[in-house]
Amino acid sequence: MRDKWKVEIPEEPDMEIKGNILDHEYEIESEGRKIAEVSKKWFRIRDSYGVEIEPGQDNALILAIAASLDQMAHD
Repeated sequence: MRDKWKVEIPEEPDMEIKGNILDHEYEIESEGRKIAEVSKKWFRIRDSYGVEIEPGQDNALILAIAASLDQMAHD
């Protein structure tokens, strides 16, 4: 199942989230380029996933987006 979400922040470029939110396998893009990737494939520990953020991005914002998606998808 592939999902597509849009994040809108005033006075900032919109972000698109594409991939499988339920399985924690998705990318976050802004202005057509990948700015972060979320994946479980990097870990063998159950219920763990990682967030790889490209340099120069707002780390706290990206982590907040990932946490929010996790909460919405698994609530």
